[in-house]
Amino acid sequence: MNKLMIVGAVTLVVISLLIIKFPHTLINPGELSIGHQKFNNNCFVCHNPFQGVPNTKCIACHQLDEIGFKGDSLDKLFNKNISFHKALIQQKCTACHLEHQGISPDQKLTFEHTLLDQTTVQNCLNCHQKQEDILHSALSTSCNNCHNFENWKTITHFDHEMINKDQSQNCISCHQKPTDKLHSGIVSNCLSCHSVTKWKPATFEHSSYFVLDQDHNTDCIVCHKNSNFEAYTCYGCHEHTPSNIASEHREEGISDFNNCVRCHKSADEDNINNEGRPRGEDND
Repeated sequence: MNKLMIVGAVTLVVISLLIIKFPHTLINPGELSIGHQKFNNNCFVCHNPFQGVPNTKCIACHQLDEIGFKGDSLDKLFNKNISFHKALIQQKCTACHLEHQGISPDQKLTFEHTLLDQTTVQNCLNCHQKQEDILHSALSTSCNNCHNFENWKTITHFDHEMINKDQSQNCISCHQKPTDKLHSGIVSNCLSCHSVTKWKPATFEHSSYFVLDQDHNTDCIVCHKNSNFEAYTCYGCHEHTPSNIASEHREEGISDFNNCVRCHKSADEDNINNEGRPRGEDND
């Protein structure tokens, strides 16, 4: 047993010495990137024997203040010069940058936002360019209010309160206007009927003002001229002319008849609220 232990120990020492002497030949895991090709036969430029790659070895060549400012691959990745590596001073360089992955300079990084300190990770525009589309140009708050780090295109949360006030009323700058017959004649703001918290159902209930039944189930612009939904007119159909309306109401002793829907809530002639009659008059 002692002989076996001695042989094993000697063998381990010999192998260790050979690895230290000829590391590239014996344990090279793969090709270095094009920028590190000159170190192909000098592993200890980056490695400490049996200790991996310490940050001090990387920083000996790559100064933190210069990374991202010398036209390297980070410029292509972020489309701007950046320097967030100071926030990673306590992290290992190899947490993101892997070697022996091939000679191509476009090797993928294994970067995780969790490596950044909170001050840096909350300011997305330090590294990333803000989107210039209509929606993003109207937003006033941080990117991570809507996006997450794992899947950028998945919107985790969106609140219309984040939109700048001067843009918050312009719904169709982001949303496509409905093309149905009802909406095609509407030129007012969507918020006249809808809310930003729940699009359906619309907050406006036409029946509380006038029931759109029988012949009154028609286009909005028949009663609401120029799509002005704060005003209406009944002088567009049948005997609805100012003179005929005046004559018929005066026969009934009604003098205040300008607000038709105050009394007439539908096309049903029996469904009449006699609020327009003078006080003291029998309304039975």
